[in-house]
Order: sequence, then structure tokens, then C-alpha cells
Amino acid sequence: MNKHRPRKLRWRLARALIVSTLLLWLGFLLMVYNNRLGELEDSVSNIYQRTKTSLQQRTLTTDQENRADGLGPRSDHLLMESLSNLQLDGISNIDGGAALAVQTGDSLVRSQITWGRGYEADNEQAWFLYFDQGLDDQGQMDFTRWMMAHRDGWSYELFPPGENRGESTADGTFARITGVELPGGGVQVQSMDLIHPDGSQEWVLATDTPGKSSITLDLTQMEIRSVLLPGRLGNGKDEPIHMERRLASFREAQAIIDRDRAGERRPVLKEGGQLSSGTDQYGISYWYSIHCDLRPVVLEEQWGQYLISLGFAAAVMLLLSAHLSKKVTEPVEELSQDAQHGRCREDGPVKELNTLAGAFNAAQDQLEEQLERERAFTRGAAHELKTPLAVLRTHAEALREDIDPQKRAQYLDIILDESDRMAQLVGSLLELSRLEAGAALRRESIDLAALVREVWVPLSLQMEQKNLSLSLDLEKLILQGDRERLREMAENLASNALRHCASDGQICVTLREEETGARLTVDNDGLPIPAQDLPHLFEPFYRGDKARSRESGGTGLGLAIVRAAAQAHGGSCGVENRPGGVQFWVFLPM
Repeated sequence: MNKHRPRKLRWRLARALIVSTLLLWLGFLLMVYNNRLGELEDSVSNIYQRTKTSLQQRTLTTDQENRADGLGPRSDHLLMESLSNLQLDGISNIDGGAALAVQTGDSLVRSQITWGRGYEADNEQAWFLYFDQGLDDQGQMDFTRWMMAHRDGWSYELFPPGENRGESTADGTFARITGVELPGGGVQVQSMDLIHPDGSQEWVLATDTPGKSSITLDLTQMEIRSVLLPGRLGNGKDEPIHMERRLASFREAQAIIDRDRAGERRPVLKEGGQLSSGTDQYGISYWYSIHCDLRPVVLEEQWGQYLISLGFAAAVMLLLSAHLSKKVTEPVEELSQDAQHGRCREDGPVKELNTLAGAFNAAQDQLEEQLERERAFTRGAAHELKTPLAVLRTHAEALREDIDPQKRAQYLDIILDESDRMAQLVGSLLELSRLEAGAALRRESIDLAALVREVWVPLSLQMEQKNLSLSLDLEKLILQGDRERLREMAENLASNALRHCASDGQICVTLREEETGARLTVDNDGLPIPAQDLPHLFEPFYRGDKARSRESGGTGLGLAIVRAAAQAHGGSCGVENRPGGVQFWVFLPM
């Protein structure tokens, strides 16, 4: 059997306050979280609409102009560069990803994760550099980290000797690019090395781009960009990013386009993804998708605010728990100390504790009354047994003497009478004890009127001796009960009426059916019972009126047995004075 370990009240209060404070803190965090999440979702939506508009109104229009100018395959490389630059519009700041694709004739032009443009010495023809085909995720991140360590601005740049860019001056280093040449001036990069002015060679990159190298370029001016490159802070340091999450978002944005082009019914599978596709006025098909997992971004952004609010909540919690626990536990401790002395004050500062104190005091009063009743019961039993025991001893000692045989017979009769009296008293005590202990009743259908008549038949001689008249007004009623217990109850009511009815008086017995049960009333002429004795008449051995003492022949247990029998049947009993007499009644449920 599991038992809860008892703890001090102040600890229980503190625990409740801690839980309440934590719940309030979590509610505050949820509110802040949802507010910031909504702001970022609105920002992403604005970026989405702005990029889509730029794609439709500027990028595709410029592409048509390039093709109209006869640039041919070179137009694809210019379009790739435009799409790649367009996807950088703010979405990467929240570690989100975007992807764009345009179908031009038989070729599909896509935005890149890493791309670049370079020039050879004394050649104004630009070469467009492609890296994505030969770089997996790890390769993309390694190359981006190298660029972060060697760049001076927003991208990685090389420029001709003698030119100044920001705080850097070109020292004559150039990049040697080998790869697969594409029509129109594109190169699928397979390797990249830096050649320094002293002739030393620095290896930078080797990709898994398939195919045989068909071109080697020495680029004196070059710019390489990547969506994984973080922005720059005012102090020249990189903005903090989550490179893996950002790359995963760009990959998912690319996958959304691939699934749509493959005809899948649900190209957007992850929450935070969006897709727009269509055909412009020139009949060119385009796709634009984004993917942003904003939840971790919000959590990381608000982390400091969460900690500050937690510290504030903890301080408030400690102050409240210290104050409230003192306010509550001090009256409780005072009540506990009062309870140890047996009485509690009922005018304390806490209403509920005053109610508890009142209940405790009432229980104490009931306990004292019960103890007093038990003491009275013990005194009564001892008193009732003391007299017959003294008589028995006296006459037994006398029988040991050589006395007159006639007196011997008289003494023996007295001993037998007192023995019978003691047996009757002990039997009554046992019967009362069984009833009050809830002994099982042997219930059967009983004609209560017939049972009451049977009780009064043997009492006719005693009534003649006191010149009493009897009136029986009994309505036939059938109820379920224990015949012996009900007979004993009726006999005790009858004997009580006989003992206390005034000579030449009248006894009236009535039995009536009421709404929920039967009421038996025994009314006898005689002196009224003092008001202070009425509530105690059904207590064992109670003797308030000397006229109702053992001189009348009672044991002091009859009315107590009446009450116990009535309660055992689920009923009740009572007594009340009337002009010229007393009326006892018993109510039994049908």
C-alpha cells in the first residue's frame, strides 16, 4: 500500500506556487513565441510576394531581351546568375531556403547554391562558374567555410593587381579553374587552385563533377557567391548562422520544384514550404519555392528573453512563497498548538481555519459528552450491581450460621430474587450492547398491531392492581422487522407506562400509518417530566426524576433498549409532556 510522505504545509504551498509560476511563465513564453512566429511568417510572406513579382516583371523580361539581342546559350548563364542572386532576398537571414527555375525551350535554368563569375587577364568575356553539380552537402559547407575564412566582403573575390577593394589591395594572386566547358561561356568546375605571386600553388577545391576536363582558366578577377555565406556585422564579423539547417532548407526548396515538375500531387511535403508556378506573357514556364523552418529560429532568437523572464518569475515565486506560506502556516501552527491543549480559538484571520476550529471544538464537546455518558453508564451499572451483590453476600454469610430453618428458606428466596434481578440486568446490558454494535436483524413480515396486543395481555393483572384503564387504538400494519427486538421494544414501553402511570389513571396506546412509516404512541397519565431530563431519558441508567427510580422496579435500561431497537430498524423515538401526563412515541419506516 503506497503512502504519501507527509510534508510541511509551507513546502506544499511552495510546490503549488512553483507549479503555478511555471505555468504562467510557460504561458508567457508561448505568447512571445507565437507573436514572434507570426512576425517571421509575415516577413517570409512579404519576401515571397516580392521575389515572385521581381521574377515575373524583371528577371523574365530581361531574359527575353537578352535572347532577342541574340545572346543565345549565354542567355541561360545570365538567367542562372539572376535567379541565384534573386533567391538571396532576405530568406537566408532566418536560415530558410529558396529555389527558382525557368524552362526556356529545351533547357531548364535553375538557381544555384554556389555560383560565380570570373575574367581572364585582358579579356572582357565573363566566364560563369557552376559548382553545385560536383558538391554534396559536406562539400558545400567545407567550401563555404573556406570562403568565410578568406573573404573581405559579402562574397569571395579576386581582382587584378593594384586595385583597391575596401581595405584590401590585390597582390597578383589568380585562380586556376579546370572543368567542363558549357556553351555560351559556362564552366562546370572540377578543381580550383590559387596561384600566388611567388609561384606557389594553394589547393582550394576539387569537385565530383563528371566528365573529362575540357578547359583550364586563369582568372585574375573572380567573384564566388553562396547562399550559405552569412552576412557581415558592422564590426566585420560574420553573422551567426546554422549552416546545416540553412542548406537543408535550400535543398528542400529545390526538391519542391522537382516534385512539382515530376507531377506529384503534393509537392510541398514539409510545413513551412510554399510553391508558385506558372507561365509568363512570353509563354515561359517558371517555378519559385521556399522552405522556412521558423520554430528553431524563434527559439534561438528569444532565448535571452526566455532566461530573463524565467529569472524574474523565479524571484516573484520565491517572494510570494515566502510571504504566502508565512501568512497561511502561522495560523495553522497556532491552531495546531491550541488543539494540543484541547480548545481552539474560532476568531483567527483565516475563515476556513475558524470553521475547522469550530468543528474541532464541537468534536471535543461531543467526545466529552460521550465520555461523560460512558462514565455515567459505568457508575449506573456499578450502582445497579452493587446493591444485589451486597444483599447476596449478606444473606449468604447469614446462611453459614445455625439459623432458624424458616429464616433459611426466606434467605434463599431473597438470594434467588436478587440473582434473577442481576441476570435480568446483565441480559439487558448484553441486549443493549448487541443493538448498539449493529447486530444483524432477522427480518420478517410482522403484524405490528397484533404484536402490541400480545404484549399488553399479560399485564392485565398489574393494571387491575393499580386500577388503571387501557385504551388500544391499533391500525393493522405489516412491516419488515425483527420480531423479538420489536416485542422487547413494545414491552419496555408498556412496563415504563405501568410503572409511572398514576393510580386510577389511563394508558392510551395508538398505532397509525404515516406517509413513510408507522408511529406507535404510548400515553400515560401522571406527573410531567422536568424539561432538563427529557433529552436524557433514553440514556442508560439515567435517573433524573426520583419518582422513576429503581423503587418502581426498573433497571434503568428499558428506554435505552427502546431507542437502540428503533435505530436498528432505521427509525427514531422520543418523549414529550402533555397536560396531565407523558407521551412516548416510536417511528418505524415501513
